[in-house]
Amino acid sequence: MQPTPLLLKGRSPMTSEPATTYPSTLALIAAEAPDYPSFLFSERELIKARKVFKKGFDGLLTYAVKANPSPHIIEVLHREGMKAFDVASNSEMALIQKHAPGAAMHYNNPIKSRREIERAYEEFGVRSFTIDHIAQLDQLAAIISPSRDVEVTTRFKAGKALKSYDFGTKFGVLEAGAVEIAAMVEQMGYSPSLCFHVGSQCEDSYAYERHIAAAARIATEAGIELKRLNIGGGFPAPYPTSSAPPMDVYFDTIRQAVEDNFAGSAPELIIEPGRALVTPSTSLLLRVKHQRGGLSVYLNDGAYGALMEVKFMDFTPPVRVWRGARLHDNDGQSSGFTIFGPTCDSYDVLPQTFELPADIDEDDWIEFGLMGAYTQASLTPFNGFDRREQYWVDDIYTGRDQRPE
Repeated sequence: MQPTPLLLKGRSPMTSEPATTYPSTLALIAAEAPDYPSFLFSERELIKARKVFKKGFDGLLTYAVKANPSPHIIEVLHREGMKAFDVASNSEMALIQKHAPGAAMHYNNPIKSRREIERAYEEFGVRSFTIDHIAQLDQLAAIISPSRDVEVTTRFKAGKALKSYDFGTKFGVLEAGAVEIAAMVEQMGYSPSLCFHVGSQCEDSYAYERHIAAAARIATEAGIELKRLNIGGGFPAPYPTSSAPPMDVYFDTIRQAVEDNFAGSAPELIIEPGRALVTPSTSLLLRVKHQRGGLSVYLNDGAYGALMEVKFMDFTPPVRVWRGARLHDNDGQSSGFTIFGPTCDSYDVLPQTFELPADIDEDDWIEFGLMGAYTQASLTPFNGFDRREQYWVDDIYTGRDQRPE
């Protein structure tokens, strides 16, 4: 017996093209009544998010593939002009090679073996590599002869950003170490660059200013002229629980920090958003399997699937409930519910309480908005719950408008 596919593309063969594009979630439910966890993708929302970054950021816009490696995401971004992607593995490189042919790839995961470096360089044409330890230079040089055509980027850290998921515990070297590595990169004959990542869902725009100032000091002390400065990702998605300022505040902070710290010798800038680009592009439609005592709701996916990040990250997505092909609010009568997934594991529960119609029941649907990031990337087949479906829907739920369609 063939295993059930982990992800179905809207009941069509496994391609990145939709079988049908529905005008709204209402139309989708009326036509399909999906009984499996379903991702609803809006190309319009993805393009809108990309335009925000293109308008506000003066530099090279790339996409962090890890946030959502779905082929349709990559293809739309590439079609809309994205020329480079942040990749973390040979598998992500193969994905870009197939779905964004000709795009540059930046191998920004510092942790890699010599075999992976060799494949990146020889098979996928990668010419940009990130490191955060002096020993990684020897590792790189064993495979790739020094050349100014090869960019070696030193990842550094300059303190944890407030209210962000901290990557500094695993990645990045402190300022003094970055000076040593960057100087060695220059001496060996590679092109030296710097990068940082302030942490996912960063609500502290000053973190970018602090890191850009550190980058300028590192370049000066190392005696190098930076090829590029990659300011990473971390830009927040507009979850209802977020207190982040508008995106323009981040762009203005970055622009001013570069002017203040690099004067007339500013390097080319790179940005690599993941979450902020794809979050609004997808909503998640889950069906209720069971309601218990007005306190708990059991859904057809959970922490071992598309809700994995909701389990361990400090945010709550917006939700709305469908009963048949209509929005259901029980005339405003609601209660706080704990949400469980379908598996035989008590870990499969969300820590937040969700306000839902008090009479929510089996076969209703809950639509979670803002679910484009770290959902399709985290799916597992645990307990045999391995089937998810993909649909294309123009008007999906983003939490911006609570009115019925």
